Amino acid sequence: MKLLLINPDLQTVRTRTKRYNRAWPPLDLLNSAAILRQAGHEVSLIDARATGAATDEIRQAAAMSDLVVLDSSPLDRWQCPDPNWKGITALARNLFPEKLILTGAHGTVQPELMLNESGAAALIRGEFEDSLLAMANAGADPKGIPGLSYQDSGRTIHEPDQTPINLDLLPLPAYDLIDLKSYGYELLGRNLALLETSRGCPFSCSFCLKAMYGSGIRIKSLKRVLAEVEEVVGRFGAKFVYFIDLEFSLNRENTLNLCQELIRMNLDFRWCCQTRADTVDRELLALMKEAGCTLIHFGVETGSPRLLDETKKKISLEQIRASVNYCHDLGLATACFFLFGLPGETEDDRQATVRAARELNPTFASFHVASPYPGTSLYQQADEDDPFPVCLNREHDLDQLSRQAKRSFLSFYLRPAYIMARLTEGTFREKIDRARLFWEFVR
Repeated sequence: MKLLLINPDLQTVRTRTKRYNRAWPPLDLLNSAAILRQAGHEVSLIDARATGAATDEIRQAAAMSDLVVLDSSPLDRWQCPDPNWKGITALARNLFPEKLILTGAHGTVQPELMLNESGAAALIRGEFEDSLLAMANAGADPKGIPGLSYQDSGRTIHEPDQTPINLDLLPLPAYDLIDLKSYGYELLGRNLALLETSRGCPFSCSFCLKAMYGSGIRIKSLKRVLAEVEEVVGRFGAKFVYFIDLEFSLNRENTLNLCQELIRMNLDFRWCCQTRADTVDRELLALMKEAGCTLIHFGVETGSPRLLDETKKKISLEQIRASVNYCHDLGLATACFFLFGLPGETEDDRQATVRAARELNPTFASFHVASPYPGTSLYQQADEDDPFPVCLNREHDLDQLSRQAKRSFLSFYLRPAYIMARLTEGTFREKIDRARLFWEFVR
């Protein structure tokens, strides 16, 4: 069977909140491509986020394919998909819906809506690598395949959920289908690859969408992770790797072992990760830096201890402050994320968040409106008439929250001391990339 995998570009359609859909390698599609090719299927991939491919170009490729897969949220957006579901369904209706399969978070949490509005033949709920292979092997017949939803005689059929994937049984991602020169991260560099050492998270934060991951956490074996690193760096020339795990250092022993092996391999690349501030310490961070880590992402969320407790994140501002300070002492860059529009948030709470950002003084700070995704406890307090609300619109005003986020970006990044510190870092190209990113969020 001939399959076309599509990662669409949503940058052209914006909501009133800033959603920056970076051109990062679509790791889930690369996994699926490798599985499908291993089984003898012919696979092509269009990453419109990276290439800017127009709808007509995508449609022409779709016309020559037996099965078309439209991924509404690649793996780097599983946790925080773009609320622009109408952009997905509009594109879907231009791509031969009778042979179209939807994948991603939108269809996972709102399957009937996405099927009805897109006209797609079927969608796959949750991680889709195994289910897509089963459907291709079945000649595009979705009946009886775990994880599939489809319409039959006017009824929507939801097959039972699929069994979580064994990450070690995935073939090496098909990085030959893309050009790494097309991918980069303003805070890290260009020639970027995405890899994962685990999938999932055992915590239940109120704002976090985990529907794509299933419950619990699955760890990829050290041997397999090292093989993937050697593949993307040694064969494909990646200069930077983002380990896109939800919580990279949750298993301290695994993280230590990985770092020790990366030091032994002595490959020429740098990497970053995201993790909880309470799962790192000075010793671990020092080893991570020695192994090539240059940037760590921390979710702070709010400067209000009361609101932080209510998110069920089970972490304190003191723990976050300690880990960020460790990073500063060791020379590791940090990126901290903050949310506005949490339940019960007051103006005082918002000012506390702004103060926390300035006091923590991470290398980079990001301020966003909290989106109540379906499947999260936050969604239970949102307007039920909106399938993908961009904020808790029963309680908060979106325009006010968006203005607060913009003011916070400006007040954090336009500090003279901050500007002087950043001017001494990075190449000229990196400075330009970061300036463009800043402008993206404040314009």
